[in-house]
Amino acid sequence: MTGDLPVPRALAPVLDSLTPEQRRAAMALGYVLVLAGAGTGKTKTLTAGVATRVELHGMVPGQILCVTFTNKAAQEMRKRIGDVLGTHSVPTWLGTFHALAARQLRAEPEVAQLRSGFDIRDAEDSLAIVRRLIRTVPKEKLPVPQEGAPGDARQIKKMAERIARLKEDLITPVAAFAHVESLIGRRQSANLHVDHESWRFVVGLYGRYQAILREQNAADFGDLLMWPTLAMLHDAAYHRRWSARFTAVMADEFQDVNRAQYLWLTLLSRTSGELFCVGDDSQSIYSWRGAKVGFLRNFPREFPAVKTFKLEENFRSTSNILDASNAVISFDPSRIEKTLFTRRGEGLPIEVLGFSYATEEAAAIVREIGRRAATGVAWHDMAIIYRQNRLSRTLEEALLHARVPYEIIGDVGFYRRTAVKDALALLTLCAWPDERRSDEAFRRMANRPPRGLGARGLGKIEIEASAGGLSLCAAATRTRLSPRCAVALQGFVQILRQIGCREGESLGGRLTGLLEATGYLDMLRADDSDEAATQRENLAELIELAQGFRRVEHLLEHAALAGGAPGEKGRDRVQLMTMHRSKGLEFRHVFLPAWEEAIFPGAMSRNSEEERRLAYVALTRAMEQATITFCYYRQGGSSCPSRFIDEIPLENRIGGWNHGRNEPRQSDGHWRQVDPELNALGL
Repeated sequence: MTGDLPVPRALAPVLDSLTPEQRRAAMALGYVLVLAGAGTGKTKTLTAGVATRVELHGMVPGQILCVTFTNKAAQEMRKRIGDVLGTHSVPTWLGTFHALAARQLRAEPEVAQLRSGFDIRDAEDSLAIVRRLIRTVPKEKLPVPQEGAPGDARQIKKMAERIARLKEDLITPVAAFAHVESLIGRRQSANLHVDHESWRFVVGLYGRYQAILREQNAADFGDLLMWPTLAMLHDAAYHRRWSARFTAVMADEFQDVNRAQYLWLTLLSRTSGELFCVGDDSQSIYSWRGAKVGFLRNFPREFPAVKTFKLEENFRSTSNILDASNAVISFDPSRIEKTLFTRRGEGLPIEVLGFSYATEEAAAIVREIGRRAATGVAWHDMAIIYRQNRLSRTLEEALLHARVPYEIIGDVGFYRRTAVKDALALLTLCAWPDERRSDEAFRRMANRPPRGLGARGLGKIEIEASAGGLSLCAAATRTRLSPRCAVALQGFVQILRQIGCREGESLGGRLTGLLEATGYLDMLRADDSDEAATQRENLAELIELAQGFRRVEHLLEHAALAGGAPGEKGRDRVQLMTMHRSKGLEFRHVFLPAWEEAIFPGAMSRNSEEERRLAYVALTRAMEQATITFCYYRQGGSSCPSRFIDEIPLENRIGGWNHGRNEPRQSDGHWRQVDPELNALGL
């Protein structure tokens, strides 16, 4: 038994800092499932699990695979393990699913029919390929979408998402036809709607899309996991090679895995029998991305010898917040039962306020934010968390009017910003002008800034490239085009080749030269809009960042795999974000607007239980105070309070603000006058 082994001196402080349940979980071996409720110290437990395996059981750090979903989480895990064991003992296989799978695929790219040095296409690159393929199809031959027009941006995005879902389910282009026909048959048998025409179109599109990637020697994010996982499933020798590399596999946020991720983890842990999974089914909120909470809930059935531990002591929130959260999630009949508790005391009850209109709701929230700031609460300790992005506009206007500093935490990361993508495309063209891997970059930048190249001219270049087996960049100087366009493109290609041949120049210097010589920076300077100014700032940040890389391919891979923008921490601003974006964060004061039936859970919601989990996640972001608001009228229609409000026990909520618990409570809202019955109930 692990408990009988003497604890090394370096490990003792780590284990002594844990609760008894955290300690038992960290020291357990074999198949281990840690059900970590919100704010219960899951990262601390996972870190201790790694430390235990290294210090107590002598596992080599380079043979421990430690995986999570975001670069931010990976960096935090790396730092914590380094603080405990020293940087020399941090597992070298620690990172995101995509980063680690990319490393595996680079070691043996032939399993995906790729060659050494392949490129990685991010989601925007994939969308661009799908867009180009769809635009080659006559509109009358495109499936008629349920919403929008054939071939519009919405349909293109939906097609790209379906290809991504097929890859997450490990369906190759060859297997796609049978899979889709089976899907259509099952749904029709169950009398469920299925847009069979669209799905059948995706089958053909998928094959053409994959052929382009292979021609460019490129992999998209889905390929990074699909091909190594399929290889482990169907090639016993390959599976043995990779599974034998690791003495332990450690997985964070296990409730969010899709089929490819789940099988990748379980296959890599097959030889060692060591799989340590941390997750919380009550915080599974990404089914629309392919996450399947059933993998966590069915884990004990799949691995009967699993040791299960429940972390229920919350170190973040007060008991009023936790009791409210426990009550809301208790209505999920499929959840794995656990009840959060805290030693932080009762705290303030949840504030619930109703308003007539969204403008009044926003004004009241901002006034209260200002009042709390005046009492010493920092702006960044307050957050407004909403169900849908569109709800931010009224709140932004109120914040601007009151001159409250704020920041919207959006979905567009630094490396997805237009100017950054453009600059990286120029670097790609400069590095590989004669290789097909630069074709997407050429399509993006050949006419930016304008050089007189239209769709017809680009089509001619495409034909020339195809006939001669050339890259688009090489074919551009051989294609008969209008005199103006030909001269402009010749100059563009000459700049790329000249700068690409410079020896000893830093990557940042090369990028600066490209942006200046191609006229890209002049184009932005000529635009006096705030957006252009922001894009110039983004480029300055990218140039500085590029100085830390020696080779173009290293910067491009970092950009493809990276998530967030650098330099966005430490600002003293009120944080605005969706509920999905708030996961993993915590704030002293949290405002939750628009808790109305039409919005949350929403009249069109397809997954009411996931909406309930979103409510649980939103409430458990609050450390000291949580405020829920709703309106009786929004966007021209009447509305009513969300069912989730009714599920919060009366003893854990209050109608109005918590201004001085000994003072008479008054509400900035209008619901006391509008609905006296709710007031009488003490909502």
